[in-house]
Amino acid sequence: MKTKRFLAFLLAAVMCLSLAGCAGQGDPNANTNNNDTANQQQEAGEPDAEQYLNVYLGAEPSTFDISLRTDTYSSTIMLNTMEGLIRTEYHDGEYVATPAEAETWNISDDQTVWTFHLRDGLKWQDGEPVTAQQYVYSLQRTADPATGSPNTIFLQPILNFNEVNTGAMPVDQLGVRAVDEQTLEITLSAPTPAFLSMISSSVYYPQRQDVIEANGEKFGSEADAYIGNGPFKVAEWTHNSNIKLEKNENYWDADTVKLETVNIAIITDSSTSHNSFLTGELDIINNVDTQEWKMQFEADEANVSAPYTTATMNFQFYNYKDALFSNVNIRKAFTLCLDLDDLNEMCYGGLRDPAEGWVVPNMTVGDKNYRDEAGDMIAEMKADLEAEGKTPKDLLLQGMEELGLGNDPSTLDVTYSLAGTSEWYRTMGEYLQQVYKQELGVDIEISYAEWGIFQSNVQSGNYQIGMMSWGAYYNDPYDVLTLYTSGYDAIGTGWANDEFDQIVAASAHETDDAQRLQDYIDAETILLKDECVVCPLATTVYNRFLKSYVYGYDEEGAFTSTGYKYMYTSGR
Repeated sequence: MKTKRFLAFLLAAVMCLSLAGCAGQGDPNANTNNNDTANQQQEAGEPDAEQYLNVYLGAEPSTFDISLRTDTYSSTIMLNTMEGLIRTEYHDGEYVATPAEAETWNISDDQTVWTFHLRDGLKWQDGEPVTAQQYVYSLQRTADPATGSPNTIFLQPILNFNEVNTGAMPVDQLGVRAVDEQTLEITLSAPTPAFLSMISSSVYYPQRQDVIEANGEKFGSEADAYIGNGPFKVAEWTHNSNIKLEKNENYWDADTVKLETVNIAIITDSSTSHNSFLTGELDIINNVDTQEWKMQFEADEANVSAPYTTATMNFQFYNYKDALFSNVNIRKAFTLCLDLDDLNEMCYGGLRDPAEGWVVPNMTVGDKNYRDEAGDMIAEMKADLEAEGKTPKDLLLQGMEELGLGNDPSTLDVTYSLAGTSEWYRTMGEYLQQVYKQELGVDIEISYAEWGIFQSNVQSGNYQIGMMSWGAYYNDPYDVLTLYTSGYDAIGTGWANDEFDQIVAASAHETDDAQRLQDYIDAETILLKDECVVCPLATTVYNRFLKSYVYGYDEEGAFTSTGYKYMYTSGR
């Protein structure tokens, strides 16, 4: 169709010229992974005498407070300036829990008590010792309902968490204790196979009570109101401009860290970041967003192509409490009328992987790839509808009848919220308007807002349909399925389902891999096929490029947490 082809051309042109990034999970093109990774390395020479790296973030971090962090830009800084019990690394084709501040650990026979033994001589950047009690304080502070942490879902396996988090028990009843200064004990309510993967996330980092209390609400908002214990320290933070990291000489593994400085520019416009890499101002471009840029960078021998599939899903979601989208047939109609291959080509330049379900394709359960076992649920839903001799518009009309809204889709009042105001978002909005008009006969209105306003509207339920992206933290479907449990509802759909909650809760403690896999499939079936709460669009594939003198990046990055620790330059 002529209109469609013109729109595809317009999208491609706009993405070349003015694709802008938005903060956190709001932008389907944002840098949503926490570290830099690659598929291959070149043979390195001697490290340069002067060690620095020039990189960027797509938006201003919201806070460096571990308990209050919500966006991935903040996570990038904390990942590189903090150290937890373990780091997840990728070796010989597998993700490995690598000892960090915990030199060793052991688990009880009933698999509920984990004991972590901290290294000797651990220090914060100011030289103060790291202790097991600081881990206890951190976990208690996050679990405390008075803190209002948005990340408590990762603490659910800990004994008494639910009671503490609801205020039914005091925080000192949380299942964590310091046996001595170097021994941390975490007791779980039941065996949790994914627990070791969970603890590499930032919510399990230690915290300094004295620093937090001395700074009050200012903590985590300025370079001098934050403290770390990781490979680097925050030396400067010029808001909405740049962040400078310097090597932390008090880090326990400082001898391994070669970089002396990491200069992080805050660049919200992708054309600026692309041109900055082109001119050599940046050493890394995290996500090349058009085929034109990709081919240009590939043709330059000064660049190394290092693509990888992330654990980030781009998706649209529905407000279950909205009068219209409370109807499952309406939600299914708006989901199944989208051609995800076409959307990938038209809106993402063919640089994404069209979604097959809510769980991203690189997650595993035991030794099995989850997506291979669960299948392409989106395609199955469409096939089932076709087998019934129906179209998405038939579902829409059925839903309208059930709601007493007549049979004219053009009378529906529908607003689609996008988390950005750039030309890319506006052209995406035009694409969606065209598809929904053509396939369903619905004239949708597009609401454009910056991420902060968009997020506020979603959290308050002031929306009908929204679009954003979400990156998984660890390699287990439990990570992303829990986002829709009624006690958490991280996405803000307002949906709740007792059966879904029960299955997800049981899966967390199921030690049999085959049964846990089936639990996850059953839960995703309810989420997508039965209730259609969310519409997965595409998995983010990062077409990352690095200058040829950059070394030390990981082979795989969906779930690794090494950050800039091993990176260096040779032959700059």
